[in-house]
Amino acid sequence: MSTSETTRGSTRAAMQSPTVRGAAYVAIGLGVGQALAYLLSLAAARSLGPEDYGIFGSMLAIMLVGSVLALGIQAAGAKRIVLDPVATRSTVGLGVLHFALWSGVAVAAATALVSPLISSLLHLDGLVTVLLVAANLAPITWMGGLLGVSQGRERNARLALSYAIMGVGRAIGGIAAVILTKSIVTTLTAMAIGTFIAFGICWLLASPLVAKPPKRLAGFRIDVVHATHALFALFVLTNLDVLLARHYLPATQAGMYAAGAVVTKIAFWLPQFVAMVAYPRLADHRRAETLTKGAAAVIGIGVIATGFVALFPSFVVTFIGGSAYEELVSEVWIFAAIGSAFGLAQFLLYGQIAASKRAAIAALWVAAATLVVLVSIFHSSVLQIAVIVLLIASMLAIVGVIELLFERRSEAKEIARVG
Repeated sequence: MSTSETTRGSTRAAMQSPTVRGAAYVAIGLGVGQALAYLLSLAAARSLGPEDYGIFGSMLAIMLVGSVLALGIQAAGAKRIVLDPVATRSTVGLGVLHFALWSGVAVAAATALVSPLISSLLHLDGLVTVLLVAANLAPITWMGGLLGVSQGRERNARLALSYAIMGVGRAIGGIAAVILTKSIVTTLTAMAIGTFIAFGICWLLASPLVAKPPKRLAGFRIDVVHATHALFALFVLTNLDVLLARHYLPATQAGMYAAGAVVTKIAFWLPQFVAMVAYPRLADHRRAETLTKGAAAVIGIGVIATGFVALFPSFVVTFIGGSAYEELVSEVWIFAAIGSAFGLAQFLLYGQIAASKRAAIAALWVAAATLVVLVSIFHSSVLQIAVIVLLIASMLAIVGVIELLFERRSEAKEIARVG
C-alpha cells in the first residue's frame, strides 16, 4: 500500500470516529445559534435606530450576564453525570433538570426584583423591558440543565440539535418582530416566547436520557457556584476591553475598537465546540489525552482564524462594519489573535472546572485587574489597547499550557512509579 493510500485511509478513519462526528455536529449547532444571534443584532441595529438600539443592546447584555448561571449548571451537571455509574446516570440527569428548573425561576424572580434599580441606572421608561429580560432568563437557565444532560451522556447529535433549536427559538421571532414592529417590547416578547417553545422541544429531546426518581445531588449547588464563578470571571475578562475602550477613547475610536471586538468574539467562539465535546472526557480517565488533543485543536483553529484575517484584512473589515472602518485594516488581525488566545484559555478553563481545580479563577481575576491598570495608563489609541489585551490573553493562555504540561509530567511520573 502506498503512503498516499495509507494517509487517505487514516484520514477516512478519523472522520468516521464518533468523537470527530460529534464535534462536527456540535460545531454546526453552535454555528447556527451564533449566526442567528448576529443577525438579530444586525436587524435590531438597522431597525431600531441608535437610541433604541442602545436600550436593546443593554437588555441583551443583562441577558448575557444572567445566562452565565445556565453555563454553570450545564458544566456542573455534565460533570456530575459522566462521573456517576452508568446505571444511575438517568436519575442524576433528572436531578440536574430539577435543579435547573428551580434556578430558572430564582434568576427570573431576582431580575424582576431588581428591575426598578436597573431601570433607574439605564434611564429606562418603566420596568417592562427589564421584566421581559427576566422572562427570557427562566427558559435560558432551564436550557442549561437540558444541555448538561445531553453533554454528560455524550449524546453529541442531541446536544448539537438542542443548540440549534435554542438559537432558532431565541432569534427568529425576535428578528421578525424587530423588522416588522420596530419595537423593543415586542422583540423581547417574541424572543421569550421563542425560547419557551425551544425549551419545550429540547425537553422532548432530552427526556429519553432521564428517569425517575431524580437522584439527590449532594454538594451540587457548590459545584454550580464554582463553575458559574469561573465562567463569569472569563466573561468579565473577555468583555472588559470594550468597556475600557468606550471609557478612554474618543467616540469614533471607541466605535473602531467595538468593530474590532466583533472579530475577537468570532475567533473566541469558533473553537467552542471542542470544549463542549471534550468536556465529559476531561472529567474522567480520558482526561490526559483529551486535554492534549483538544488544546492542539483549539490552537490550530486559532492559527487558521488569525492567519485568514491577516491575509484578508480588507474583506474582514468590510464584512464586519463597512468602509467606515477602513483604518482598522492594518490592525484587525490583532483582534483575531486576541480571540484565539482567549479561546484557548476558555478550553483550558473547562479542563480546570472538570477537574474541580480553582486556581484558574484567581488567574482570571488577576488578569482582569491587570488589564484595568494597564489600560488606565496606556490608552492613546485602538492599537495600544488591543496590544495590551493581546499580551494579557497570550500570557493567560501560556500559563494554562504550562500548567497542562506540568499535569502531564506529573501523571507520567505517577504511571512510571506504579509501573
